[in-house]
Amino acid sequence: MTAVSEAREAADPAGPADDPVHPVHPVHPLPPADPVDPAAFRSVMRHHAKGVAVITAGQDAPVGFCATSLTSVSLDPPLVSFTVGLAASARSTVERARHVAVHLLAEDQEELARRFARSGAARFGPATSWHRGALGLPVLDDVLAWLAVSLVRVIPAGDHALVIGSVVGAGTGRAARRAGRPLVHHDGVFGGFAPPEGAPGRPRG
Repeated sequence: MTAVSEAREAADPAGPADDPVHPVHPVHPLPPADPVDPAAFRSVMRHHAKGVAVITAGQDAPVGFCATSLTSVSLDPPLVSFTVGLAASARSTVERARHVAVHLLAEDQEELARRFARSGAARFGPATSWHRGALGLPVLDDVLAWLAVSLVRVIPAGDHALVIGSVVGAGTGRAARRAGRPLVHHDGVFGGFAPPEGAPGRPRG
């Protein structure tokens, strides 16, 4: 307690809790705790439904991976984050890249998601339709929506790296006009999302 707050408390029996200038916020420090068992953590997180994205990069040879960690971090300025596994084949290219492309997948693109999730798969083989887009990025065709992201920071985070990026481009793909429903990952499986009957929907352009 400062000398000023002590003087005010002596003058006011109500005490510093009524002080509008220096409100009191009691602190209850928690004892240190060991991390939860990874298996228990994974079991709980299986209940968390997540959107499915594919991150691509590479000015020369394209690389990519499937991510369910995409998060909107800030609206102004527009920032997103995602994680990449330390053992992922695309990690070094992504971490060195100035820009990456983020693709949101539609509910009928499960096979595309699995292709970019499988280790050793020919991700940019004949089965994958893609082109070089803005900033020379490898852009997947016919996705739900896409973002062009300029990397801001890469932070080590356990067995992954957390990537934070500034959104420098955005748009919808042909899948938005075709179906418009996102691909979702929940309890270890991919699936679609159906809003409740009668729920208001946004206009389709």
